[in-house]
Amino acid sequence: MLASIAALLGLMVLVLALPVDLSFRLRGLEAFAGQVTVRWLFGLVRFRFDLPRAGPSKPPEPEPESASEPARPRRGAGGARWNILPALREPAFRQRSYRLAGDLARAAHLRELGLRVRLGLGDPADTGRLWALVGPIGAAAKNLRNAEVRIEPEFGDAVLEFDARGRVVLFPVQLVALLASFALSPPAIRAWRASGRRRG
Repeated sequence: MLASIAALLGLMVLVLALPVDLSFRLRGLEAFAGQVTVRWLFGLVRFRFDLPRAGPSKPPEPEPESASEPARPRRGAGGARWNILPALREPAFRQRSYRLAGDLARAAHLRELGLRVRLGLGDPADTGRLWALVGPIGAAAKNLRNAEVRIEPEFGDAVLEFDARGRVVLFPVQLVALLASFALSPPAIRAWRASGRRRG
């Protein structure tokens, strides 16, 4: 029984250790769309698929406000952003995120990358906190070989626009190890807990 489990785990590691050649084109300006081409087993397995186009969902109708209840200030679209803001305030989490970004960039074996991003949270203060994390990553990405990266903050509106194209060679076992190490690191665990307290 143990030998069978060990053999199965060894086979999984071997499969994850094989390189995956990934080419992609993703766009999210008006509606998300994209195309991904995957090559595996050194080109013996190859397939391409188109990502479905998904337009922006219609916002819910605002509830009528009673005369006795004061109006709540609008904070822009996307309440989920509150979950990440406590994490951004943790210097150790930011440093660990920079390290993860560098590790992922090295593990991706970049062949080509073109990326344009414009993002905002609808509130200048919140966008500034997000930019404290994203800005240095974007600046570091400009030093990558075979890459052209432009990331711009939008302080007036809640927006996420991007256009990305590229080709990378990935080793899944390496990516799994890096992401697991990040998720289980003390700075990440403290940040998740801080996010949970803020959300509650």
